[in-house]
Amino acid sequence: MRAQGSDRIERQGLGWVTVRGEAAGFALREQPSSDYGIDAIAELIDNEIATGQLVAIQIKSGSSYLGETKDGCYIYRPDAQHVDYWLGHTLPVIVCLCDPENEVVYWERVAKDTIEPTGKGYKLAVPQVRKLGKDTREALKDLVTPRVASSDYTLVSTEDVSHGMAKRYSIKVVLNRPMTKPELTTVIRDMTAKTAKRRYSRNAMVKGRWGEAGAHVVWAFIYASAADEKKANYTCRSLWIDPSLDGKNAPIPLVGEDVGDGTIVDWKQSPLAGLSNNGQDDFDKEHYFDLVDPIVGLVIESLADIGKALQKWQSGASIESNFLSETKSARQQISDAYDAHASSQEPPYECHDLYEQVGSMLACTHNIVLYHSERGIELWTDHVRRQMTATALNDANKHLNRIRHEREKVS
Repeated sequence: MRAQGSDRIERQGLGWVTVRGEAAGFALREQPSSDYGIDAIAELIDNEIATGQLVAIQIKSGSSYLGETKDGCYIYRPDAQHVDYWLGHTLPVIVCLCDPENEVVYWERVAKDTIEPTGKGYKLAVPQVRKLGKDTREALKDLVTPRVASSDYTLVSTEDVSHGMAKRYSIKVVLNRPMTKPELTTVIRDMTAKTAKRRYSRNAMVKGRWGEAGAHVVWAFIYASAADEKKANYTCRSLWIDPSLDGKNAPIPLVGEDVGDGTIVDWKQSPLAGLSNNGQDDFDKEHYFDLVDPIVGLVIESLADIGKALQKWQSGASIESNFLSETKSARQQISDAYDAHASSQEPPYECHDLYEQVGSMLACTHNIVLYHSERGIELWTDHVRRQMTATALNDANKHLNRIRHEREKVS
């Protein structure tokens, strides 16, 4: 089957932008085809070190984009949707017009002072003298996302929320000064990359499962101040999922903007922003108790059923198929409880210790579900699954004791 001519020209264009971009001191990464309006992201390389400073690129390749000229410029006419998308993008954006036959790439930044409305649409004048290559490095350096000093923000917590199918972290970062969107993007990308390389485990079971493996999932919550972190009032949140992670084991994708390397940012502020209950600034603990008490009660019942079925299996009075049949309802209840807590609002500050214990308990119990999923049955023998189930059940019950203690403290 022959590739269409337009596809071939587009690939040639991407190839030449990559070559010329590297000559300018940038490393290019092609974006997924689903990323509307951005074909690649270029990262500035300084002294052979990736800086994390980025620029987004829209690539148009072929003679059809070079046919209209005026005053020494090629005239490119994008539609309104693309223009709105580019101007609202977190990263600076440039448009590259490629001439594959002559191996030349022309470029211009997209900004309010370069995009001209025509009444029917827009036009962008791309200077014929502005050719992508080593001579344009300094001009491109002026466009990239800014650097942010590590002293400008503080990592306040790292939570290991791994389960049997994925190593996962959730981090909270407090800003030490006001930041622009591009600066926030830099912080998110930097902290996500560092967290993905962490080797912290919340207990020996998780460490035994994942060892020195890097993370598959990283959530990040960004707060404008320590006071906002106490109120669970995040400025934005992000999610990165390792592309190699099986989709069946990945969390629900975040809806937002791809800021590079597959990190998705939801720029919407926390639903708790500005929330006031009975004249208090904090989301009150009564609402959190209304959520968490039924969840804990449901899990206690489910663990009791699983414990009884597991004892029969361990004693030889039953086999795994019986265990699965007897615990089907309990495992479904655990999944429902896990999803309900994971999608809930963050609690008031005084309930944070309780919240963390509930999250850890649910992670342990949800491991039982994963061990006996289709994927778990593929990965482990029935003997190993039985042992891991017993360990997870024991750990969950330990967390339940801590939950009772924390619940009494905040009652």
